[in-house]
Amino acid sequence: MPSFSQTPLFLMLGLLLVCLAFLAALVFCLRRLRRGYEARLRLLAERERIATGLHDTLLQSMQGLILRFQGVSDKLAADSPQRAAIERILDQADDVLAEGRHQILALRMPVVYGDNLSQAMAAMGKSLQDSFGIPFRMVVSGCPVTIDGDRGEDIYCIVREVLYNAFQYAQSSDVELELTYGREFFMLYVRDNGKGMAQPPSGLSALQQRAAQLGGSIEVLSLPDQGTEVILKVPGEVCYQTPRRRGWRHWLKAWLGRTETQG
Repeated sequence: MPSFSQTPLFLMLGLLLVCLAFLAALVFCLRRLRRGYEARLRLLAERERIATGLHDTLLQSMQGLILRFQGVSDKLAADSPQRAAIERILDQADDVLAEGRHQILALRMPVVYGDNLSQAMAAMGKSLQDSFGIPFRMVVSGCPVTIDGDRGEDIYCIVREVLYNAFQYAQSSDVELELTYGREFFMLYVRDNGKGMAQPPSGLSALQQRAAQLGGSIEVLSLPDQGTEVILKVPGEVCYQTPRRRGWRHWLKAWLGRTETQG
């Protein structure tokens, strides 16, 4: 007569225990992920609260003071030394105000996981439009694909810096952001019709380094008085959460390349 450990009932009980252990581990992992996500949401809510407070109190008050000093300056003679001194102080105050807006924009970075990336960029462009009074437009081409969360945050930070520079320094009357979901590359174009640049901006090397960490690249095309276009290019296999299947053009190109190498 077989022992209890050799009976089908024992095997079924063992399998049941394994399933229960697996289920318990799964529930533990899900709860841990949920706690992390809720903590992140609380952090973002706190950052939004701080950013709103700074914008509604500090920056608005500073803007009011600048306007009042500007009114005093306008009442002084054009060749007055006091007026020249006030104008220099006001220029410095404008720079401080612009930097404050930049920092608040960084605090207001929303959750950019997955398909929220395009929504986050649209909200960022709208915020900059409201702050600088320059029209903003966003265009999406291709079939949108879910972006990996960590890669999405890196892409968001790069584009935020590029957009801010376009609004703050380009002296343009229009800024456009285009998102292109290609099969092999995810590409973003930031365009303005401003004064252009004779030399690359000082912060370009830092942005290029950050893009290189994603396996991507940044290119700047600019002509004096004709505007600037900044192109961010990131491989789809790096940033797409579900990499796209490569089309027949890719395989044909690879085959032709292999044929040329063999020849």
